[in-house]
Amino acid sequence: ALEGVDVVVDEVYAPDPTTYNFASFLNTYGLTSSSDLKFVKNKMVLRIDRTMGEAMKSLDWYESRIAKPEWALEGLARVVNEDTSKRAKYFRNVAKGETVDQVLKAAGCTKALPVCDALIDPVPIKTLGEVKVGGTEVAAADARRVVPLVALAVAALCAAVA
Repeated sequence: ALEGVDVVVDEVYAPDPTTYNFASFLNTYGLTSSSDLKFVKNKMVLRIDRTMGEAMKSLDWYESRIAKPEWALEGLARVVNEDTSKRAKYFRNVAKGETVDQVLKAAGCTKALPVCDALIDPVPIKTLGEVKVGGTEVAAADARRVVPLVALAVAALCAAVA
């Protein structure tokens, strides 16, 4: 069933993602580096742990407070197509030795939050109907179309790689 698979996204739990590598993947799934599977031979084993939080090694993929599907798509395109002009975000290719290289630190937060300072008033989080994409404000009706378009773009990207 795996003979025709070009790319694998491995989401197995790793207590310390910074130490998870291609050997870990092979060992976890009982494979060897001499396997005839396309994704092993072509070294296309991805993980979603390139971007992490510093405290507790949390994955930004799950922990970001606002989803950015365009970042995920760009990060996936970068790794699958080996296109370094694209933003490195979320995805890394463990089969090619990529490591966790984006660690988000508390010092990077520039906005005071109410949970940290009782004198700060909460500010609403913008929803898709209130954001700008490429400098253009997205209307609420158009925002509902964003997720299916991202899914379609991922499918097209995967088809192009095949």
